[in-house]
Amino acid sequence: MESVLEGSVKIYAELISDNREVRDEYFKLFQSDAKLFSDHMARAISEWQVLHSKIHQDERLAFVSALVYTAISLHIQSMKLLLSGHLIAAGNLQRQAAEAIALSLLCAGKDLNVLDRFLEDKYSANDAIRDVLRHAKRLHLLQDGVLTLAEGQEFYHRYSHPTKLTIAALISFSEQGLYVGASFDEKKIAAYTKEVKGRVSLAKVFFGIVKAVQFNVEKW
Repeated sequence: MESVLEGSVKIYAELISDNREVRDEYFKLFQSDAKLFSDHMARAISEWQVLHSKIHQDERLAFVSALVYTAISLHIQSMKLLLSGHLIAAGNLQRQAAEAIALSLLCAGKDLNVLDRFLEDKYSANDAIRDVLRHAKRLHLLQDGVLTLAEGQEFYHRYSHPTKLTIAALISFSEQGLYVGASFDEKKIAAYTKEVKGRVSLAKVFFGIVKAVQFNVEKW
């Protein structure tokens, strides 16, 4: 059993570490995925800039634009956390990204009244994915994008609260021991691969999601 001083030194070392060695292990496996992710998200940002350029002091449109940018930013941050070895934080952030996507689509809907309710703190983002699935046809959403959101809702819900998955992320499957910070576990590569592929899949449809937001706000 280590002393309190020894434990304090290890925790402090984790707090100031950039986790380069852990990150390198992920990029050995997922560098091509990271580049593909970057390409798709760059297209989404480019399309968002088109949306943002149309604000012209329209506060409602500015809010929708901000939601889209928030979704983009959260998705990128989640991928970065994942490839840095922070699986739980990455999953929690990914749920927020999915909810921000759904919320931006709903707020863009002409007659859904979600934007007004959200601005008045009368609409919960927790319902956004459920509601965007209900109104998919009305919002003119493509099937692949809707399915990706639905799958994300089911999977990342498990990161919103402590679960057995949360505990497992902190336990080493390769050797005896526990993780206190960033980690790479060779026996969890299948799980890492699923996480990375899921984010890349969402990145692929992100451009279409931003286009859908633009299409809907043009009906205002």
